[in-house]
Amino acid sequence: MKLFSSDGSLAVVAVGAEPIGVFAVGQFARGFIAIGQVAIGFVTLGQGCVSVIGVGQGGVGVMWFGGMLGLGGRGICFRCIPGMDPPRDAPKEIAFQSLFQGVPEGFVRAQILETPNALVLAQGNQPLPIKITPQVALGLTNAKTLGKLTEVFAHLKTVGRTVVCDQLIEIPGQRREYSIGFQAFRIFGLLAIATFFWWAFLVAGNMTFQNR
Repeated sequence: MKLFSSDGSLAVVAVGAEPIGVFAVGQFARGFIAIGQVAIGFVTLGQGCVSVIGVGQGGVGVMWFGGMLGLGGRGICFRCIPGMDPPRDAPKEIAFQSLFQGVPEGFVRAQILETPNALVLAQGNQPLPIKITPQVALGLTNAKTLGKLTEVFAHLKTVGRTVVCDQLIEIPGQRREYSIGFQAFRIFGLLAIATFFWWAFLVAGNMTFQNR
């Protein structure tokens, strides 16, 4: 394998109209990391992407894809892998005030309350005096906008004099469940994406390479 190529031959670093390499940059790029108008690879960036993980105007990503028009396992697209699923059993619940009475941690049932500044956890429509981790803040946004949830089980623990929320769990039965047919469509869609990825990377790419 060459270290560098600009004529379309396999290389570690490849550039040009139809580069192929570990790092490929061009109009029709194929590589482990590919950047181009059409990019095919494990990690891609382009106008059109066929990837495992990709970002572009349009395309597919087996694991994750973000774009204006896309299909992927997860990401900013039509998702074929479901998000946070309801647990089989609810966790053991504690009273919020018990955290100030010697109980170090536990799950508290809390509302998702929308304020002018952000989404917060509350009880009785009053925000709880707690600190929320960035991951939980993102989870709150997803739970409210995507899952249409109004309440969750929040895992709270005391860190010094501060109560911190570091985990959210859905309350069983709160989210509307999708039909078996729709879930089957998602599974077959994910399989189709994976098949299309390998076809685009191996078959279609080799046909292009042989027809030069």
